[in-house]
Amino acid sequence: MKIKTTILLIITLHNLVVAQQNEENNNIKVVEDNEVKSESNYYKAYFSEIKINSNLTFQQERNIRVESDYTVFEFPLLLKYNITKKVSLLAGPKIDLYTDKFGLTGGPVVNLTVGIDYEVNDSFLMEARFNFRPHDDIPIQTDYTFGSNTFMTLGSKFRF
Repeated sequence: MKIKTTILLIITLHNLVVAQQNEENNNIKVVEDNEVKSESNYYKAYFSEIKINSNLTFQQERNIRVESDYTVFEFPLLLKYNITKKVSLLAGPKIDLYTDKFGLTGGPVVNLTVGIDYEVNDSFLMEARFNFRPHDDIPIQTDYTFGSNTFMTLGSKFRF
């Protein structure tokens, strides 16, 4: 089991690294002859869980995704239902706030989220989420979803 988990972890981390590469968006700039300035994209996430009963948990998160021309603050508010000790279903709204260099761009964007969570051990979790935006409004100029109202996220989390 440990070998399978290790192989799965390596494949997942490799896919996440490959997914983060973007050859068209080079954020390293030479400011002066001897100074290099990096404007890297990053993703930070924090979550906490409040146990309602033995099978149901309220999971609140704060995710920050920084891109080259905007920042997204994501606030998923999810109910987590334990199917087994290791597998859980997630469902609930996700509220996004978009900002650019001028400040907040439009109002909040509400998405509907469903997903599955797999607890590898007490500290490490893997998840897949499907997000649906029920309207066509997006408050940023460049629509990186190419007009799609759905997107999927794959991730891993450490609990401590």
